[in-house]
Amino acid sequence: MRHSNQSLTQLVGSRICHDLISPIGAIGNGLELIQMQSQWTDSPELALIAQSLHHASARIRFYRIAFGLASDTQQLGVGEISSILADMTRDGRVSYDWQGGEGCARSELRLVFLGLLCLETALPLGGGIAITSYDGRWQLRGAGDRIRWEDGAWSGDVINTAGEIGADRVQFALLLDELQQQGRDLTTEVGDTSALISF
Repeated sequence: MRHSNQSLTQLVGSRICHDLISPIGAIGNGLELIQMQSQWTDSPELALIAQSLHHASARIRFYRIAFGLASDTQQLGVGEISSILADMTRDGRVSYDWQGGEGCARSELRLVFLGLLCLETALPLGGGIAITSYDGRWQLRGAGDRIRWEDGAWSGDVINTAGEIGADRVQFALLLDELQQQGRDLTTEVGDTSALISF
């Protein structure tokens, strides 16, 4: 069976996340044992390790959906989605507020997560992003002290993927591909302190 370049990329993303989550979980279990048996339970060193471990685990869960293989038949509930988003943004400069209902198909959530990664680039000083769904369309609204929009990736309602794309902007190319795959169009509204993308 032949696979498209897109499906192979998604399979690679799924494989990497799958293979990393087990050793990270094992490290977490080991850290718990150290904390139980050590007099340095509240040490800043162990706290830093725990925080970094938690952040790595959250990113793998998020990336598994954003970059991995997705299916319309796989459903994620609001509890799991909210948990992933909360863990992903803990102690970060950008927070997520899920208002998208009770849950959605994994393929739709992949689109949303890619959109979040793209919209984050418009919030150089941090801020918050609210995720809503209305009449079959997803809306991601970012708000912060400053919006940086025309930076080479966004161009009005168009994602600019002309030229070479670095690893830090791969989400833009993937979002564009996913929009085309799902037959959705992108619209944007940009102000001084907020930006909205809808698809």
